[in-house]
Amino acid sequence: MAADYIEPPPNDAPDKGRVEVTYPDAVNGESAAHFPIRKARVADVQELLELVNGFAAQNLMLPRGPQYIFENIRDYAVISDEAAGGRIVACGSLHVLWGDMAEIRSMAIDPDYQHRGLGRRLVAYLKEEARQLGVKSLFTFTLSEEFFARLGFTRRLRDELPPKVWSECSRCPKYFKCDEVGMVLEI
Repeated sequence: MAADYIEPPPNDAPDKGRVEVTYPDAVNGESAAHFPIRKARVADVQELLELVNGFAAQNLMLPRGPQYIFENIRDYAVISDEAAGGRIVACGSLHVLWGDMAEIRSMAIDPDYQHRGLGRRLVAYLKEEARQLGVKSLFTFTLSEEFFARLGFTRRLRDELPPKVWSECSRCPKYFKCDEVGMVLEI
């Protein structure tokens, strides 16, 4: 079915950060063209902060500050609702940690837009971006194990994950009481 196809991230096209797709959304029949995926821009930082930190306030993900998002803006991809003036309704980031390994971080879908396939599309976009970069393994720390399992990620015990994935954990507010699950996908 064509609904599983996703355009790869933009290559060398100048300021064509928007990837237009025209296949119908598999979940509710809405056209995916109304929800294009593109790389984030500096102008998106405030909306990203609101989206991510809305979930962080519910202890569903880690909070992010403006400095973190500005410094890592190239990691982020966003989905906007064109019918709502281009408002960002979903985001996620691909953070490369080493030559063959990257983490999917800060996956957030506005509650009013969940269950429309946007998260699946966003992960597919980030996965393709990782593939183009030559990354062989994706991992995530998540509280949404079922979502990532449906996308092919498998749960890994802490001692099964490479030491490199823990390099940033010591700075995490959940370091001594982590409730997230580590999951890996070989691509």
